[in-house]
Amino acid sequence: MSNKVKNMRSWLLMLFAAISLSVSAQTITVKGNVKDTTGEPIIGASVVEKGNTTNGTITDLDGNYSIKVPSKATLTISYIGMKTQDIAVKGQSQINVTLSDDTQALDEVVVIGYGTVAKKDLTGSVSSVSAKQIAAIPVSSASEALQGKMAGVSITTTEGSPDADVKIRVRGGGSLSQDNSPLYIVDGFPVSSISDIAPSEIQSIDVLKDASSTAIYGARGANGVIIITTKSGKEGKVQVDFGASYGFKKVTKLNKVMSPYDYVAYQYETGRTEEYGLFEDMDIWKTMEGTDYQDEIFGRTGNQAQYNLNVSGGSKQLKYNISYAHNDEKSIMLGSGFNKDNVNAKINSELNKWLSLDFNVRMSYSTLDGLSGGADTNESNAANSIVANATRFRPVNPMAYDASDDEANNAYTTKNPLERLLGVYKKKTTFNQNYNAGVNWKPFKNFTFRSEFGYGWKYEDTDQVWNADGAQNSKLGYNGQPQAVFTRVTTKNWRNANTLTYDNKKLFGGRDRINVLLGHEVSSNEKKTLENTSVAFPTSMSIEEVLSTAGAGTALPNQTTLAAKENLLSFFGRANYTLMDKYLLTVTVRADGSSKFAKGNQWGVFPSAALAWRISDEQFMQNTRNWLSSLKLRLSYGTAGNNRINSGLTYTAYSLSSNTARAPFFNGDRTSMMELGSYLYNPKLKWETTVTRNFGIDYGFWNNRLSGSIDLYWNTTNDLLMKTEIPANAGYNYQYP
Repeated sequence: MSNKVKNMRSWLLMLFAAISLSVSAQTITVKGNVKDTTGEPIIGASVVEKGNTTNGTITDLDGNYSIKVPSKATLTISYIGMKTQDIAVKGQSQINVTLSDDTQALDEVVVIGYGTVAKKDLTGSVSSVSAKQIAAIPVSSASEALQGKMAGVSITTTEGSPDADVKIRVRGGGSLSQDNSPLYIVDGFPVSSISDIAPSEIQSIDVLKDASSTAIYGARGANGVIIITTKSGKEGKVQVDFGASYGFKKVTKLNKVMSPYDYVAYQYETGRTEEYGLFEDMDIWKTMEGTDYQDEIFGRTGNQAQYNLNVSGGSKQLKYNISYAHNDEKSIMLGSGFNKDNVNAKINSELNKWLSLDFNVRMSYSTLDGLSGGADTNESNAANSIVANATRFRPVNPMAYDASDDEANNAYTTKNPLERLLGVYKKKTTFNQNYNAGVNWKPFKNFTFRSEFGYGWKYEDTDQVWNADGAQNSKLGYNGQPQAVFTRVTTKNWRNANTLTYDNKKLFGGRDRINVLLGHEVSSNEKKTLENTSVAFPTSMSIEEVLSTAGAGTALPNQTTLAAKENLLSFFGRANYTLMDKYLLTVTVRADGSSKFAKGNQWGVFPSAALAWRISDEQFMQNTRNWLSSLKLRLSYGTAGNNRINSGLTYTAYSLSSNTARAPFFNGDRTSMMELGSYLYNPKLKWETTVTRNFGIDYGFWNNRLSGSIDLYWNTTNDLLMKTEIPANAGYNYQYP
């Protein structure tokens, strides 16, 4: 072999080796960790090769990732609500990343009536709470998630029951005798309460406060609107999230009650000396140990356990989100507890560029055991309730007291609150389900037609039993004899809404933007109540025996109530115009027709208008942009309606007499009769209207690290729907004048 051939072979071998080394160096494995600015790992962050979306991965539970990429590639690391970073690999095998919050992204979009809007384009007064804020403090209900997080929104509870309706007031209340609760919208569907929504299912909560924001809801927006959006699926790999929390509850402070000595001294002052011995022997009571019934009833340590599981994912064409939440509570009130299960499922399907579908199912099942802080609903007088007497019942029994003496109805034999509590049985089960389906159609450029239909069904089953100790002051009579009341309540409602939206973001060559919404909505609600009552069970029967042999008592007439249907027909429109990206105008009008009012007064029209000026975007403010992120002035004026009265108040209504009403007896048996309702009809009833004026300032400093809003408002409510007592000789108790 010649030297030339040997040299050529050597050169070829060296060339192949170089090529092999070059190829192997082109692809490397990059590992690293992704965390936030607090040092916490980010779970599910996306790590993708820039320019090649098919090559990507997500971080694990510890924020770690591993990906094979070319040595000269660029990695794109992103996570919802955080600023995306592009990092050049440059042959590095280890790349750790810290992502910071993107304040603008978090606040970019706000849900308003029948749509969304960029926060910077808001002309009305709107406050928002994100899923991140809700997750920071574990709570058992959506109502609690709002507490202390929004200016102008107050939240209170009337009782200690876990299922008690939480009172939410947006800027107080305009009605004197009617419901001042805001309108609740969940995924576009109006609901009567948000207590059955698990906080872990919530993506965002937006509260509309002024008429500029609420007028689009017309008849129901006078007291503000709370819009809840539940979580939706996102494009990407299947993501599974699990959360759990456990907490304790304890009464922090009880009312101070009298000691036995102080109580006896008080009895002497009121002249009841015969019950507690001689005055000279009062020192005996200093050695007595009294009973604090507050501590006996509310003194135990309660606990609360919450679990939630969320599965989401999908492709560009089909996204899904399924969540389950469980809440289990042992109340601080003796013998009481509560548990609730929530299931929420959302599916979004994009059939093509111009047609998409979405479907949402939300179900909840809850069980309430015991009174749980609520009053005993069988009491003839609220002042005699167990809760009221827990603080004022005598700490010691009189000397003449004989617990075995159950015949005489006097102070000696009055049952103490603990005995009465143990003599009461209550179990309430609630099954609530809501279905909502929508279709989005884009027939032309800038035009979107949406049609949605929703159906809701709610069933409440309440069983209550009072034994001889619990039936001492019954509104049904038959005191000292066991009683039972079984109540079934069924509520059904449906809704159909159709909207057409024109959205042009490049009007006049991009100088201006316009968004116009036209819509139609129809809804209906009906409620049925069935109550079965039995009294005069043998005194010796226990609660368990009453439940197992309900026929042993005397059955009172069944109480069936079929409430009149509540129908609402609406037409509405809204126009948003943005001039030069600085000057904003919103005009809204809605017309509602309600079945609650008589002919001639059924329709109400509710208009509104709002202006906004982004001062920070003006040329003369450019020198402040290094510290002033945003400054906007808002001014709005508008009206909203209120029709929250019962149906059937505009005509004479009759009903069967209740079991607590006076009724004729034949052959010793109580019989039913028809009777007038308690309300005198008024065919001239018309819409209650609230006029709202609002001036607001939105501000942000240092890249919105410090931001907030200041609002001044003035509300006037006209044509109040006020419940008024009238003389009894009129044959009625109340009227709405």
